[in-house]
Amino acid sequence: MSTMTATDPKATVLPQLEGSTWPGAAEALAQVHALPVPTSKTEAWKYTRVGKLFSQPYAAPTGDANVALPARLPFNTTRVVFVNGHFRADLSDDLKGQKGVVIDSLKHHLAHGPVKEHYGTLAPTSERLFTAMNTAAPTDGLILLVTKGVKVERPIHVLHITTSARQLVQPRDLFMLHEGAEAEVIIEHTAAPFDSAQGTPQSLVNSVRECVVGEGARLTVHKLQHEIDGPANISFEGVRVAAKGHFSISTTTLDGALIRNEVKVSLAGPEAHAELNGVYLLNGTTHCDNHTYIGHDVPDCTSDELYKGIVAGKGTSVFNGKVYVKQDAQRTRAYQSNANILLGDDAKVYTKPELEIYADDVKCSHGCTIGRLDEKGLFYLRSRGVSEAEARKLMAHAFITEVVERVQNEEWKAVLTSLIDAKLATL
Repeated sequence: MSTMTATDPKATVLPQLEGSTWPGAAEALAQVHALPVPTSKTEAWKYTRVGKLFSQPYAAPTGDANVALPARLPFNTTRVVFVNGHFRADLSDDLKGQKGVVIDSLKHHLAHGPVKEHYGTLAPTSERLFTAMNTAAPTDGLILLVTKGVKVERPIHVLHITTSARQLVQPRDLFMLHEGAEAEVIIEHTAAPFDSAQGTPQSLVNSVRECVVGEGARLTVHKLQHEIDGPANISFEGVRVAAKGHFSISTTTLDGALIRNEVKVSLAGPEAHAELNGVYLLNGTTHCDNHTYIGHDVPDCTSDELYKGIVAGKGTSVFNGKVYVKQDAQRTRAYQSNANILLGDDAKVYTKPELEIYADDVKCSHGCTIGRLDEKGLFYLRSRGVSEAEARKLMAHAFITEVVERVQNEEWKAVLTSLIDAKLATL
């Protein structure tokens, strides 16, 4: 292991990464020492500057803070609460209500067979510094295990609350769905406001989630990010989908300082399917970077990806989506689209959809658009007596609706629609 110096930017995080007893921690710490901090010369991080996140020391996260929980969702869910990355049983619902389902703190299950089999398999530490940091010292996280043929009775609402500044919070989740199992998870990130002096978020939430979707299983994940003036939020989702399995994730970003969402999916069995959807509504100085990778590793798999965003003020959006089709992955069907609307001269969008195809019997498409609200449409609405502000809101809502309509849970869709409409009113 190399010796770190006080001038090395990673020296600010090392005190919180040493001494962990989680699986693979020592090896991951060695990778932290070896891997550089991404810069603008690092292609995958070209437009997302993370060097400033290492400019200050971080404290260990505390889980016993008093928090005011938001109102419950207006439909029946199982709520699981994490405060600064620590599981809070006293704030969570009874998690032992259904046979064949394990919902609990991951820290309590590290010695169990399924965890030992899958932990760390979908989040390699050799190439990504933030994954190595998380693996070196996770704070805690959620284990979701659904046994063969079991359908989780109601959505699981995972509420992550970050309460104070200058903490390094590292959630670590492991979702495992056996053959024919089904589960729906809503992951909500919220935070108390921070003093983001000079544009530097004072806390860092660095998440890793691994999802193992068994044969014929179905996992649906919804992510909601609305951390007003909150911490930097860096996340990685590693997913493997077996034959005839179905994985979908919808990510809605409404507020935050610096956000990076990475999703890496391996379609590992015939007739596996992945659907990735995203909505981002950015203003102020919010920076949101969505990076996706879908690997079609075997024949007869399908994927569908749609991200749409509206960027106002001095907000910045980055999208990089890659679909990779291996040579023997014949009869692949893959679709990818990213569309953006700019409001104002200071808003920025960087988009790069990619296809890399080595099979010859495929149907694949990708595309991206960047534009402004249609002036003819605005004129038409104004001519019908609609105010300019209301006309802009109506057109923005119509633009986003295509993504929101993909949400199958009607009750959650209604919640999202209300939140999105409230955010649109501020753009």
